[in-house]
Order: sequence, then structure tokens, then C-alpha cells
Amino acid sequence: MKAFFLALLASLVWGLAPSFFKLVIKEGIPPSVILIFHNLSAFITAVLITAILGESLWVNPKYLMFAFIGGFLSGFLGLYLFFLALRHGDVSIVSPVASISPLWSAMFAYVFLGESLSWQKVAGIVLIIAGVSLLSLSFQK
Repeated sequence: MKAFFLALLASLVWGLAPSFFKLVIKEGIPPSVILIFHNLSAFITAVLITAILGESLWVNPKYLMFAFIGGFLSGFLGLYLFFLALRHGDVSIVSPVASISPLWSAMFAYVFLGESLSWQKVAGIVLIIAGVSLLSLSFQK
């Protein structure tokens, strides 16, 4: 239950952030510049939280590389593409379409991590695709 509640809070925060990004993008600030400030704020906040909680910065180099790759994919490349999409579209369309990441996560977790795909997970993925398909009809107007 705790994981569900935390994930729900994360979705709330992630649902709020694109409106702020769109405000900045509308002013003509390039996505790469937005990413600098986005990642700088995340870095400073993470350093402060790590210090407050007294957590160690030591990480096994193998897993540090995995974290680096994940950070590059989500913290840079994914956000850069998302910002470009926001530059050309409405938050109400771009954000839900970009939110089909659970589809890709489930597929990659199945292939690379050996996680199971129950009928409930497959049904959820189908519903995600159906929802995004309905939203994409807004692009045709």
C-alpha cells in the first residue's frame, strides 16, 4: 500500500510539473537551457536530502553506471524530447501521450528483468494504449 501511495504522489507531482515547463517554453527558452536548471535543481535538492538523511554516496561502480544510463535516458533525453513536444503541442495532449511509459516499462521489465506479465497487466497496457489513442484524435482537429 505504501508503494501505491508514493507512486500516486509521484504522479501528482509529475502531473503538475509540465504546466511549469510549458510556461518556460512559451517564453522561447530552449529545452537544453531548461534541462540545465531542471537538473541543477534536482542535483542540489538530492545533495541536501542525502546530507540531511546521512546517506552514503558510495555506490558500486556497476550500479553507478546503471544509474548514469537511467539518468541520461530519463533526466536528459526523455525530458529533452518531452520539452520539444511541449514546444509544439498542448500540455493536455503531450503529457498523457508521454505518460504511456508504463507500457514500455512493462515490456522492458519483462524482457530484461524477467518480470511476469499477468492478464491484468496486459489489460492495463491495452487500456493505456486505448486512452492514448483517444487523446491522439485531438491532434486531428
